[in-house]
Amino acid sequence: MNSTRRAALTGCAAVAAAALGGLGYRANERGVWSSGKGSAYAPWNAWRGSDADGIIRPLRAAILAANPHDTQAWLFRVKEKVITLFADRARNLGSFDPFRREMHLGLGAAVENLVLAARAAGFSAEVIVADGRLALSPDDTPVLAARISLAPVAPARGGLFEAVQARHTNRGAYRPDQSVGAEQLRHFADLITDEQVHAVFVTEQPARRDLGALIIDATRRIVLDPQMSADSAHWFRTGGRDIAAHRDGVTVDTSGASALVTAVAKLLPDLDAKSADRYWLASTRDLQVPTAPVLGMLLVRDRFDMRAALQAGRAWQRLHLALTAAGLAAQPLNQPVECADRSAMLGRPDEFQRASASFGAPPGWEPTFMFRLGSAERAAGPSPRRALAEVLLS
Repeated sequence: MNSTRRAALTGCAAVAAAALGGLGYRANERGVWSSGKGSAYAPWNAWRGSDADGIIRPLRAAILAANPHDTQAWLFRVKEKVITLFADRARNLGSFDPFRREMHLGLGAAVENLVLAARAAGFSAEVIVADGRLALSPDDTPVLAARISLAPVAPARGGLFEAVQARHTNRGAYRPDQSVGAEQLRHFADLITDEQVHAVFVTEQPARRDLGALIIDATRRIVLDPQMSADSAHWFRTGGRDIAAHRDGVTVDTSGASALVTAVAKLLPDLDAKSADRYWLASTRDLQVPTAPVLGMLLVRDRFDMRAALQAGRAWQRLHLALTAAGLAAQPLNQPVECADRSAMLGRPDEFQRASASFGAPPGWEPTFMFRLGSAERAAGPSPRRALAEVLLS
């Protein structure tokens, strides 16, 4: 081999090595090989706590509750045997949740986890929810949401508590050929014992098709609204450093995509808001709605009543835990109600809430939360969570 060819090959090898090294660095920096790992996911492994935690032990489960866009808008103050929950209104979705209704759904979900974990740790929990009406675009001052008084009892660990760590939102494909029986759905509905919340499951194909079309139309409305799009995009987290820094938000790992697609998405430059919106709309239209054997709604008499919002959040968490324990998956598809809130914010006529209520809502009740459930093709991964110390008030 002559020296010229040898030099050329050596140069090519050096370029290839540099390229592979650069690709490896980016893959490491973007967390391609560390999905669901690292400090941002540590709370999922410490969720049971220990006797040494004392009264704060149930909070390790509370911070793993479902909540909109993984904003984690909760703050806790612990005094003797009382845990006070505040809405951290600075962690809001803006025009996406102008009345902070979905924020309070997430707070209710945290309360449900707290109550289950308290009983497992040997405490009864008396919950007193704050009264009030959700206001349009309130300021960022934290506001009282609930007080939970704890008292010693014999520990009791049920199936819902044991499902806390395994419960994750699953945005991937479900198996439409694997239906959920009417008797099982009645069992799930019976878990919602609060008189302020009513559950409706839509299983018949024509009604499910029409409700799915409404969800898709609402998604389209949202992505065409520049302010809603921007407020949603604010909570997107992509690279590993981004996730580690914020420990919140919607990540590529929880998008429902395959492992290969997820890895490629991490390696590529971040999507802008419009591109992310197109992906969301396509996923809703082509994957999430058509593969769901069941669509559901949680109804209340007044979706802007603070107490009703928290109780609906408790109901959703309880339902999602029960679904998880039964080997089923679930995902919020609350776009029609989000559009209704946006219309109320802008003072314009709303067609989504009225249309949603036509799918089995009794007179005087309205949807506050919509979702799908079924048997997932792939298990869902965890979302990042802030450390408990970050949400404790002195």
